[in-house]
Amino acid sequence: MSQPIDFDNNPPISADEYDQGAQLALPGYEVMHTMVLACLQAYLPETADLLVVGSGTGMELARLGNACPQWHFLGIDPSEKMQAIAKQKMSDHQLSQRVKLIQGYTQDLPTDILYNAATSILVMHFIPPSGKLEFLQSIAQRLHPSAPFVLVDVFGEKQGKELKQLMPILHAYWNAMGFPPQKQQELLAGFDQGVYPVAETSILNLLEQAGFEKTIRFYTGLWVGGWLAFKR
Repeated sequence: MSQPIDFDNNPPISADEYDQGAQLALPGYEVMHTMVLACLQAYLPETADLLVVGSGTGMELARLGNACPQWHFLGIDPSEKMQAIAKQKMSDHQLSQRVKLIQGYTQDLPTDILYNAATSILVMHFIPPSGKLEFLQSIAQRLHPSAPFVLVDVFGEKQGKELKQLMPILHAYWNAMGFPPQKQQELLAGFDQGVYPVAETSILNLLEQAGFEKTIRFYTGLWVGGWLAFKR
């Protein structure tokens, strides 16, 4: 049986290589982060509290924190190694006073503290299908009504026609980016063993069931999609 990827003990890419690897492996990675910021700036006031789910190495926190000096953040992630890198990055960017980091899972957070917005960037595809709804519900339960939520995820059916057609394009893209063939093989092995993408229709249904509405797709990078939704 496939197991979720463990970013501390058996990662598809080591924590200290994650930022560079993600930029090489994911088409439009830089633009995606810019679009996430635009989505949030479009719907948030100058001062806001944000929940960043799966905050990883702190790349997202650094970008959002530097762009919006009056936003405050809670970043939560289960990986101890990722959290250590994020902590150092927050210090380097002088964001430690506005960013709180917690090692753990969203469902463990108190429900009496609500946030003005939340993000989940490249996280949910690591959760098996049976746990995706609970994951999204745990985020919705910690948001104010009408709060924006940004979800970015690998999507599509693993054996589906569309993903199969995209694979040669991905390999051509990776080759053009200088992504080593060995790393390509390791990434796809991790994808086969511990990544659980679902079709966009399923993502939209899950968001609705979890308590979100007015969902739009704002970004596509071949096999990665970005959706903006709002808490009902």
